Order: sequence, then C-alpha cells, then structure tokens
Amino acid sequence: MNTNLKYKILYLIIFIELVLVGYITLRDNKILNSITLSKIDQFLVIVLLIIVSGLIIINIRKKFITNKYSYEIVTALGILIFLVINIFRHMYLLISDWDIYDKFDIYNNALQSFSEFVILTLPFIIALAIYSIISNIVLINREGKSLKNVLGIFISFLAIFGLFGSQTIYMLISKVIRGNNLYLARRVIDIFINSTLVYFYSILLATLYCNIKASRHIPKYDKDYVIILGCMIKKDGTLTPLLKSRVDKAIEFSQKQKQITGKDIIFIPSGGKGSDEIISEAEAMQNYLLDQGIRKDSIIIENKSKNTLENMQNSYEIIRNTKNNKICFSTTSYHVFRSGITANHIGMDCEGMGSKTKWYFNTNALIREFIADIIKDRKKHITILLIIYLFATLLIIVGYHYNMIRF
Repeated sequence: MNTNLKYKILYLIIFIELVLVGYITLRDNKILNSITLSKIDQFLVIVLLIIVSGLIIINIRKKFITNKYSYEIVTALGILIFLVINIFRHMYLLISDWDIYDKFDIYNNALQSFSEFVILTLPFIIALAIYSIISNIVLINREGKSLKNVLGIFISFLAIFGLFGSQTIYMLISKVIRGNNLYLARRVIDIFINSTLVYFYSILLATLYCNIKASRHIPKYDKDYVIILGCMIKKDGTLTPLLKSRVDKAIEFSQKQKQITGKDIIFIPSGGKGSDEIISEAEAMQNYLLDQGIRKDSIIIENKSKNTLENMQNSYEIIRNTKNNKICFSTTSYHVFRSGITANHIGMDCEGMGSKTKWYFNTNALIREFIADIIKDRKKHITILLIIYLFATLLIIVGYHYNMIRF
C-alpha cells in the first residue's frame, strides 16, 4: 500500500474517533464530567496532532530533496512549528493536570492555544523586533533612506502593536458590552487576533530557519559553473565589500573543489551596467577574478542583467545547451534562499552558497523574504487563515451552546 495512503487512512480513523467521542461526550450528560473520558479525548487530540505533524514532516523532507528553495516549505514549516509547540503543551497539560482535567478544560485549552503560543514566543518576537529596529537605524545611517531600508522598523512596530492589540480592542468594547456577552466577545477577539499573529509569527520563524539553512549550505564539489550574482560597484569600477565577498566565496569554492576532486570550474560573473557605473558589474568582477589569478578562459561574463531574475535567466542561457551543466551560484548569505527560488522559477537546477555580510543587513533582508513569501503565496495563506477562523468560531459556538466556556 502507498505510504501516503496509509497515513491518510490512519488520519481518517483518528478523526472519526475524535468526532464520535466528542459526540458521545456532548450527548450523554451522565459522563460529561468523566475525567477518564476527558483524558481519552485529550490523548486522541495529541495523537491527531502528531499524525498531522508527521505528514507535514514527510512532505517537507520530500520537497527539500526535490527543491530546497520553495515558499511552500516555508508555509509547511510554519504550520509545523505551531503544531509541535501545541503537542508539547497538550502533553504537559495531560500529565500535570491528571486529577483535575475535565471537559471544560478541553475546550478552554483549545481556545487558549493561540494566546498561549503568543505568550511563549513573546520574548523572541520582542527581541527580534528590537534588534530589527536597531539594525535598520544603523542600515539607514550607513546606506541611506529607502523604502526597503525601513521595512524592518515598520514590521517590528506592527508586531509589537499586535501583541497588545486584543487587549486594546477589549478595553474599547468594554464601554458598550457587559457581563457574559463581554467575556464572549473578548474570547472571539482574542482568538481572531492571536490566531493571525500566531500564523504570521510561525511563518516568520520558518522563513528565518529556511534562510539560515540555505545560507549555510555547501554545494557538492562537482560543479561545472558558478554564477556570481552582481550588485552595485564603486564609482571607480572596483568592487564594493558586499560584491567582493560574493566573488571571494566563489573563488574559495572553486579552490576547494579543485583540491578535493581535481575538477575545474567556469566562473560566470553576472550583472549589467547601471546608469551611475563606469563599467558593468560583470566586467568589474572579471577584473577582480583576473587579479586573483583566475585564468581568463575560465571566465564567461554576462553583462546585460539588471536584477536577480535576469542574472539567472541570462546566465542560464549561456549554460543551458552545454554538455556538462552542474551549476551553483554565489551571493550574499541573506540572498541565497530567494535567489534559489528565482532559479527554480526559470527551471534551473542549482545549489547556492552565501558569503558573510555586515550584521545590520540580515534582519531587514529577513523581513523582505517574509513579505515576499506572504505576497507570493497570499491565496494559500488567506485560505489557511480562514480555516483557522472557522475552526475557532466552531469551538466558541459549541462551547457556548453546551456551557463549556467558563465565564
């Protein structure tokens, strides 16, 4: 039997069990407060979460093998982070509250999952927000004001505001709503705001992980070509520290490959000439490569591109029809993951490596990757959020109808 089919059948069985046990619990008033039955319910919830997490892990592993640069991996990993934290949370509650656990706790703990996740990740999010604001201020002072250089500050303030958003709205509505209705309204607001925060926090953490993993990846030493992605050069036509580090990384890799396998590599410096540049970025990189002792017949310049997409497209045109075309690319560490996604978009199978850069670039780059993911897969993110909202709403309605929400 197909492995995926086995997991789907097991998932269906557990889901049916949960529905049946939940139905019996709600229909039979004699066992509503049964601690044993409540524990069975909770155990099945944990099993279900573990199965779903396992399916997601299998899916992520498959995607990493076939395509390690994918926003789909980010989304799946974000969901996995939330599920895993909840598995440990439910296991702790199951063990620690064994004598007092009842049907009220099952519903109330489910409703509080999002709020508690926000609390658990609060120190990390605040630390990241503060670090992002500081690094963006330094970035603006060093590189000048621009929209992309203030993204980190904007997102950081938005994240901090979101942490206190539900409490602010609650204070406002408390002026017009009283009693149980006020409490119910607060639960609804908490769930909708905190579930949104939880989802995007999880995606942010997943984005951070994927970027770090991509930046630390070392390609296999069997490459025929290394594409060096260009960026701005100095006014005199020499390389900026940022671009120099990309070229140095490519040279380091070529030397290591030669040492280990004896195989030479062809350098493809890629980058056109900007309006304020005296030569193309590709030519500037070629000059530097020659100064470092690289033979001219080991260099093929691509001097027409204006952005990462064109870097990849134009360089791939040079390589596409060659007999041996195992490819890697060199760029700055924070740029590897997005560049890999761009390469995959045009059908180029390659591996990336990242050069180190100044610390104040990294957080702002992370924010840009996070926003790019949200925009790229916006339909999927909206769909997942709507499912979460629907599930949370059903929990509230059922709990309220059966008096399972404590007021």
